[in-house]
Amino acid sequence: MERVKKVIHSITGNFFLKRVTPLPSTMQLLKDLYPTIDWTRVHFYEGLPWFTPLIAPYVNAQALPHFYSFSRFNIYIRKFDESRIQCVSDIVHEAFHVLQAMKFWKGYGLGIIRGFTIYYSAVFAKHGYRNNLFEITAYDQEFRFLDFCEKHHQHGIVPEADARIFQDVPMEASLIFRNFSFQYQRNYLLLILSFIVCLLLAAIKPIIDVFIFLIGFIIPEKTSL
Repeated sequence: MERVKKVIHSITGNFFLKRVTPLPSTMQLLKDLYPTIDWTRVHFYEGLPWFTPLIAPYVNAQALPHFYSFSRFNIYIRKFDESRIQCVSDIVHEAFHVLQAMKFWKGYGLGIIRGFTIYYSAVFAKHGYRNNLFEITAYDQEFRFLDFCEKHHQHGIVPEADARIFQDVPMEASLIFRNFSFQYQRNYLLLILSFIVCLLLAAIKPIIDVFIFLIGFIIPEKTSL
């Protein structure tokens, strides 16, 4: 019973996340790295969606289409601390996923039903997380960015990040991406199944969200566990 309460409080506690406005230096960095992205369509949050710790506890950052939008994307960071290069590199990684998403239908769709999530899920079902082409290319970009920071004597955790080094990013051609190249050449049955799964998620999540919202009122936020 106590474990159930802990899970419920974890879910309800992550239901309403704090929206964050990145530092001007971070936003300029993202604009330099991915100049074709319309950043008015991207919102940033500290914390992870309520369902992420349940299905992917290893995740510290995530980029997803907004479930109740035709065009918006959300970037979630477990702890938003731009004074650390590792946090900025996580943002760079997740922003690369947004760039990938713009490859399909220009990023538009019905909530979770976007070309990106359909193709991503299909490739994930075949190859898993780390061998997924979408993740391989995002990690490659993250590692290139970390190498760039290392060359400027900026490390992952310490010392505090010196945002002035980001001004040199436009001169690093290997870091600049205007688009994402991808061609699906695998099992089309998986692609169809992926679309069905996204369709089901789009239909079910609003019901679950209402349920969790009500549970948050029924069960006090602070309970002795």
